[in-house]
Amino acid sequence: MNKDFYKKIVPFVQKNIKIVAPVLLILVSAIVTYVALSARDRRAQAPEAPVQETVITEPTAPVVEAPAPVVLTENTDESLSEFFGGYYLCLSNGDVDTLETMLDSLEQLDKLIKAEQSQYLDYELSNIYTIPGYDDSSVIAFAVTNVTFDKYPDNPLPAYDGFYLKKDQEGKYIIINGELSSAENEYIAEALTCDDVVELGNRITADYNDKITAKPELLTYMKELDSVVSLEAGEKLAALNSGEEIEMPEIETPTEEGEENDVRMATANSNVNVRVSDSMNADTMGQLRGGQSVEVTEIRGNGWSQINYEGKVGYVKSEYLTLDIDISTVETIGTVTATETLNIRATASTDGMIMGSFAKGTTARLVSEENGWCAVVYNNKVVYLSSQYLEIELD
Repeated sequence: MNKDFYKKIVPFVQKNIKIVAPVLLILVSAIVTYVALSARDRRAQAPEAPVQETVITEPTAPVVEAPAPVVLTENTDESLSEFFGGYYLCLSNGDVDTLETMLDSLEQLDKLIKAEQSQYLDYELSNIYTIPGYDDSSVIAFAVTNVTFDKYPDNPLPAYDGFYLKKDQEGKYIIINGELSSAENEYIAEALTCDDVVELGNRITADYNDKITAKPELLTYMKELDSVVSLEAGEKLAALNSGEEIEMPEIETPTEEGEENDVRMATANSNVNVRVSDSMNADTMGQLRGGQSVEVTEIRGNGWSQINYEGKVGYVKSEYLTLDIDISTVETIGTVTATETLNIRATASTDGMIMGSFAKGTTARLVSEENGWCAVVYNNKVVYLSSQYLEIELD
């Protein structure tokens, strides 16, 4: 895939984004779903300027300095990472109402398609790359994701989306789908053909092709799914246009319902990296030590927790944290006393992370016992101890 190909495909994608984007990964070209670098009909329909022959006479025209090359760089803007984390969470959860607030415009059919897709797709943000926008208030961003289909949870597919974003009066990012000036359109078109963007597309495409080749039935499923989603969205749009009420897919919520936006204290189960966004590929900004307490400001449905790290927003995999609890809300059925010193585990397994030691003779309130493990309340947390080293006394 070279620059000439991109020069041909980019205008098509820009002009037909409303058609290409819902297909998502069905065709290789659909990997480049330039969601916000959308149709610019005015530009596409503008006639080409006639070529005029120019005669150069002395004195020789001054040399015009070449513009600086467009360079794609890995994102370091925390607010942009947070924005896209929320964007893809909305796509995964089918939260199109929140999604609509993140774009300058979102047509009803697009909302219906994204809501339907959320029943079958799950997105994991992997990385973000950026190119400076036309002015200081804008940026071109490319978000690399792994997209998982419901029937193939072990076969995520790579994808990337291109966006043109601007900051509003409050300094918050918003995806631009509407009309832009001709100068902005020209700037974006040039950016899409820069070497770094082409290389990124080639890399994602090669990875995608490898995975599809290894799992061809997934491609068949995607084609079938596209038909199902298109049909469902079309029928619902027709119903809305006729004044009927429709039922939207239920929005998925994180497992910690009602707690995801509350500030809670947690303890790190072991040493763990703190990252600038909710992705294993994101840059690290520090590390929590095992046993260190931290404020959790949000528990996300994608397996990550947002924390307050030294006054900054950071992200840690939720499995490495144990939330403090209100002991008064936990029902207990008895007590346990250690007959030997044993490990405190974060989960009921010998593979569970060790959170410390439970000394011989120590007692704790028993929450439950199952499969050789006891869940107990210890230091304001529910932790796990091996039953064979405990003396159990039920109430």
